[in-house]
Amino acid sequence: MIAAVSSSRRSIWALVAVETLCLLGAEVARFGISIWIYESSRSVTGFSELMLANLVPGMLARPIAGSIVDRSSRKLVMIGASLASLVGTAIVLAGALAGELSMPIVIVGASIASIADSFQWPALEATIPLMASEEDLPRYNGFMESGRAIGHFAGPAIGGFTIGVLGVSGLVSFEVVTFAISIVVVSALHLPRPGAEDHEGEGEDAGGEDEDDGSLAGDLSLGFRWIFARKPLLKFLLVATFANFFLAVAEVVMQPYGLSFLGEEAYGVGNALFGAGMIVGGLLCGPLSVRMSTTAQFFAAALAIGATFVAFGLAHTAFSFAALNFVAAAMITIANASTMTIWQVKVPDALQGRVFSAMGLVADLTTPLAFVLAAPLTEQLVPAIYGARAAAVWGPPPTGEMGFLFSAMGAALVVGFVIAWTVRDVRQVAELPA
Repeated sequence: MIAAVSSSRRSIWALVAVETLCLLGAEVARFGISIWIYESSRSVTGFSELMLANLVPGMLARPIAGSIVDRSSRKLVMIGASLASLVGTAIVLAGALAGELSMPIVIVGASIASIADSFQWPALEATIPLMASEEDLPRYNGFMESGRAIGHFAGPAIGGFTIGVLGVSGLVSFEVVTFAISIVVVSALHLPRPGAEDHEGEGEDAGGEDEDDGSLAGDLSLGFRWIFARKPLLKFLLVATFANFFLAVAEVVMQPYGLSFLGEEAYGVGNALFGAGMIVGGLLCGPLSVRMSTTAQFFAAALAIGATFVAFGLAHTAFSFAALNFVAAAMITIANASTMTIWQVKVPDALQGRVFSAMGLVADLTTPLAFVLAAPLTEQLVPAIYGARAAAVWGPPPTGEMGFLFSAMGAALVVGFVIAWTVRDVRQVAELPA
């Protein structure tokens, strides 16, 4: 028994290391691509296109991915997803090495990586509960978020300091190496699969009247039926859908906003503090779970995110930009880890691939809209209403206009989270029966 527990712990730590390595490579490459987009277009539109390519293909693939995750070896799914990501990265690298890098090439590579991630994420998140107790899940989810944070922390810094020497092609090559290493590591791990008894009664667990027949059509709808049959979880999920709209707009605007008043190196270091905040937030998840319910953790962190966004609009120095990146990242990490813990505890092991895929799809429903609207919001709507009084507070355009947008989004988040807290089903979602 002790040997089995030790083996599970080693496997979890190996998965944390692999996730960290993959994200590090992806962030280094993403930094190079972001600099290339900014220097070639100096427009938010290019960033919006990249974000859409990173999201929409994966969203469309999620229902199928969830079915494959639950019906196949999750280890093989993770290996296959990494191989697919390598293909997407190789396409971008070939374009960069040939001196023919263009937005269509970047979008194709990002789209393939997006589809691969739609398989990788539910396979990974559904594997952790098989190796950890319910009491340990918050701690391991925090470690996983901290591991991912190292990529956010080190990736932009490495990219900022080495892009002048390596160029875009060198940074993209870094991602190829990290994914190759991760494939070797995962291949050597022994990862458990849900027991046969966990598959019993899937039709009833899904909350549907018809028993699941094991068909692809049944699998595609099972995750959604399971969620929609549990109203408290559905309402809690819709809170995330609401918040993700503003977080997605911020993701698009953040890079041009930071680069509008910071140099490349200062932006890289400042943005790296986002990763540092994620590390701290992840490490705090374990201790917080002893003192607060997972729902209380989520709402405390969510309100802090909104307040930080309000302050972000006034952050026009390297120090304030870095400090607020740190705080926002810590709060986002705590909110993400607490949310994931709630779902891992509530969802049966054998259904987690399909339910997590459905949950991710619903949570991201507003994200493509945000990516599409980010450019017109920043370049048309806000400039049209941005007057002298606003400029006196947020500063001259374009920095002030983007800062004003951040503050407005932060205020909307605070109001939305306060309203959500007043709903009993949402406030007590972790305590109510699944």
